[in-house]
Amino acid sequence: MARWLQIILLIFLGLFVGFVNGFLGAGGGMLLVPSIIAVLKMDAKKAHATAILIILPICVASGIVYVLKGAFDLGIFIPCLIGTIIGGVIGTFILKKLKSQIITLIFSGVMIAAGVIMVVRAI
Repeated sequence: MARWLQIILLIFLGLFVGFVNGFLGAGGGMLLVPSIIAVLKMDAKKAHATAILIILPICVASGIVYVLKGAFDLGIFIPCLIGTIIGGVIGTFILKKLKSQIITLIFSGVMIAAGVIMVVRAI
């Protein structure tokens, strides 16, 4: 695939992922990782790490809008922030040690479980 076509696809992918993340408050990484792997033929480890860095500014921008609109619960922010920082650091060390195939299986399992839970709750 030509580099210019990859760049255009990635811009549209970013637009879609940013919209989904802003609209639903989550899900950007779950869309971004398999898309990066498919479009760029990137290794799963590198795709996960890249997606995390891409999602950071999306989450900050969406978070600022949610705060300004009053759709923010400060009571859960600090405890969750502490947990996610610690969990994120632990996760990066584990990501480095696992094979890409194992990471893909775990990621797929989490995506399927999340989808099932959402469908069951919607019913």
